[in-house]
Amino acid sequence: MKKKQITIHKRNEIIRGSDDYSVFAKRTINAIYYLIQTNINNGNIKAIEQAQYIPLEFPYLRKMLNLETTESYIKKIEEALNELQKPMKFNNFKNPRDGQIYNWYSISILSEASWKIDNNKKIAYVSLSPLVKWLMMHTNDGNFTKLELVQIVNKLRTKYAMKIYEYLKSFGAYRYLDITQKHLMKLLNLDEKSTYKYYSKLEELLERQLNEIVKKTDLKEVKLIKSKALAKEKVFRIVINPKSKKDVEKTEAKTAIENLIKRF
Repeated sequence: MKKKQITIHKRNEIIRGSDDYSVFAKRTINAIYYLIQTNINNGNIKAIEQAQYIPLEFPYLRKMLNLETTESYIKKIEEALNELQKPMKFNNFKNPRDGQIYNWYSISILSEASWKIDNNKKIAYVSLSPLVKWLMMHTNDGNFTKLELVQIVNKLRTKYAMKIYEYLKSFGAYRYLDITQKHLMKLLNLDEKSTYKYYSKLEELLERQLNEIVKKTDLKEVKLIKSKALAKEKVFRIVINPKSKKDVEKTEAKTAIENLIKRF
């Protein structure tokens, strides 16, 4: 039997933010997203706006986190909720609530998280940071990316593949994307002490993730373009949509991605 499609419209600000969340934490973000958007679509906007805590039943979380056959699912859920109280970072972030552009912005997805048994049901209760809640509730300005969770996103097994897939989808109208080594490390939350400070090592990591993305998702034509010129500039060129006529801006490779981010 074909699984039901579960689709969300995820804000590009969150997709393009820098974080070190695990696969399960990333799936939890998407699970919260889907619950909020389902309620909004059902006309429950005020209820979501006024809710201090959002309830997430464990059967729902197990399904959305792909933990239905995992015995230690409670521990996995607790770990994911705990992770989401750690900050993610935005760069060149335009705050939609005040219209100001911030060079750097740090925020946690959740301000609180807990679970208890209500009416013989295990239920997690999460409190979203106000700005994150606003972003999850507002996709009417077109600054979002459509993602299919169960049949595509949740098939990815590493946090890097999930991050890169969602990131590339957010630039899906482009033929290719130039990403500087510095920006890619920032996006994946890799520090200068990491082995990925070396271009060749980061290239190997990126290739592995792109191979998984091609095998498991709808981005079947994604590929990494290699050249001595790009390596010299410490830039990764990734083909996203070869049929598109829309290219990255014709600027120096080192600043191409920064200009793209500022434009969105």
